[in-house]
Amino acid sequence: MENNTQNIGNDEVREQVVQAARLVFARFGYKKTALDDIAREARKGKSTIYYYFKSKDEIFKAVIDAEAEIRKQAIQEQISQINNSEQKLKTYIYVRMLTLKMVVNYYEAIKNDLLDNLYFVNGFRIEHFEDEIMQVKNMLLEGIEKGEFSIANPELTAKTIVTILQGFEVPLILKNLSDEEIRRSVDEMLNILFYGIVGK
Repeated sequence: MENNTQNIGNDEVREQVVQAARLVFARFGYKKTALDDIAREARKGKSTIYYYFKSKDEIFKAVIDAEAEIRKQAIQEQISQINNSEQKLKTYIYVRMLTLKMVVNYYEAIKNDLLDNLYFVNGFRIEHFEDEIMQVKNMLLEGIEKGEFSIANPELTAKTIVTILQGFEVPLILKNLSDEEIRRSVDEMLNILFYGIVGK
């Protein structure tokens, strides 16, 4: 019991550090943020920071992971009540793109600070790639089961959709589009995804 209590306490402190780091990275940007800034925001000593994280890179990764979870929950809230498979997939894609601005550090990392070192962010994106493929694949399988989708290879289709979405993120961010402009761009992409480009 004592070990469990200690683990819970450790988890809480680690979460405090991550949330403090989210604020500091968002305020100063990745490059200008120092561990001292994070320690000050978290009201912890640097030794406490080093107990949980070996470097600033590791803290930033934890922040990106936390923001990915925030985004995932926001998407899940929107699609959980939708029964129609096509509408569910469309909503998933809409919310996924529109919630980019919710994840400030991920958004700004691509837009500004880490533009010259994009591989740094891409490494984090790849880690969530398989998880997102599984999520999209499950939606496709649900649609097939209901007779709403006709897909020969759900896994390949899911991988293609997620790859397109990840490739779509960067230009959307760099152009600093409004929500309405993002929605119109997503509409065009969805039209191609669902109806193709070849006339019947």
